[in-house]
This record gives sequence, C-alpha cells and structure tokens, in this order.
Amino acid sequence: MNIESYTTELVGEREFKFFSEGKNGRFEMRIRFDYLDDDLYNLAFGVWDEDAQKLDDCIEVRNGDMNKILGTVASKALDFLENNPESSVFATGRTLPGKLAVRNRKYQMGINMYYAELIDRYHIYGFKAAINITGNNLRSLTEWVGDWEPFRKNANYDAFLINFK
Repeated sequence: MNIESYTTELVGEREFKFFSEGKNGRFEMRIRFDYLDDDLYNLAFGVWDEDAQKLDDCIEVRNGDMNKILGTVASKALDFLENNPESSVFATGRTLPGKLAVRNRKYQMGINMYYAELIDRYHIYGFKAAINITGNNLRSLTEWVGDWEPFRKNANYDAFLINFK
C-alpha cells in the first residue's frame, strides 16, 4: 500500500517516535504497541509529553497533517504484524469517556479507503460497544460490552482489530 507517512525511529522495544510538522509547529509523536494478553497488542499513539515522559493520546495538534500522521500509524501497525504474524492489533480512537474521537472516525475512513487491499491479507473486525441506559458508551475499555463483527464498510465502530489471515 502506498500511504504517505513520516519516517519513524525505534525508541523502545515496541515504541517509535516521529515528528508532526505543520502549521502549528513541530511535535514529537509516539506510537507504542502495548501487550494486553495472548498475542493481543493495543496500538497507542499521541504527542510525547517531555516533562511527564509519557505519551498523551488526548492532545489534538491540529497541525494540518492528520492523514500523514494516521498513515504513519497504519504503516507501523502493518509492519508490526509483519514482524509478529501471530499477533493481533487492537485500536480505538476514544480519547474522552463517552466521546467518539475524530481519530476513531479517521481510523474507519482509512480502513474504508484501503479495504480492498487490506482484506486480501488481513482479518479486520469492528467492535460495537453496548450503550448504557443514559445513552453513553461505557467509560472504561475494561467495562465495554458489545460485539465484534467482521468489518463492514460504512458501519460505525468503537474499536478495531486486525490480524493476518
């Protein structure tokens, strides 16, 4: 797949850095694959907070390069699967409780755009979280209940999972 992306540098066992460059300046970004369980990894990415020495996935830099940032993240996810073919990568764009992040919508749009190429090699699933009585999605990922289904174009999902066929 030909996706525009930034050059990354390995900075940890499963962590990469790159720089977003755009109208609001230059921001160090990080992509990390956190082990969850049984060859399942969470894809985390965001702005690197130098003072706190941690990745902050709630900041939106609005640098005009979101597609290139997401292209970088997608490329790293596919590279990760190439190097770990028995693994699955989980991702969600949720940044605030009960709020569907722009990132989640962008993930979905990216999968839709490259679906024909991806589906030949990968299983792609979408997760639909159950809605509680107040109409809000459950707050913590560990509290989510719902259903995984094979990804369908133009369906709305709360999380995504990808692995090799």
